[in-house]
Amino acid sequence: MLAPLAACPATREPLSVEQAVLERSLSVLRREAGDALAALGSAHALVSSARFSQLQEVRQRVADGQLPQEALQAMAADYQGWQSDQVRLFDALALVLRMRIPKGMALEQVGEDLEEQARHHLTSLAVEYQRGLLAQQFRPSQRSGGDRPDGAD
Repeated sequence: MLAPLAACPATREPLSVEQAVLERSLSVLRREAGDALAALGSAHALVSSARFSQLQEVRQRVADGQLPQEALQAMAADYQGWQSDQVRLFDALALVLRMRIPKGMALEQVGEDLEEQARHHLTSLAVEYQRGLLAQQFRPSQRSGGDRPDGAD
């Protein structure tokens, strides 16, 4: 039997920012962000390691005259990009894990007199997030293998 559409990572609906903020406590949101960053950072580290091995192989083939120097330069640039992204991912994870957050829900931190404006602001933030996802979806990928934020590679 086929899995429901929402269970397929490449076809799942993007996270509803509004729903997540309104239905989850700040500590749960932080934990989910940390979990996602840890998983993505770890996956990225695996790919980076593989790219390093490939780089060593290309270096040897260039030294043996089997490949032009440009192949090594291209592979080194690709590896450096993966390595830089990996560092940024783990920096983001460290930032999330160090964050001090109050207990409870986000709207509980906002006074009742500002709740309407806070909800409007949340709607605006959610729309901006969705706009960013759509814009990214229609930009050509700069890296082979896909890097679409919606998980559809």
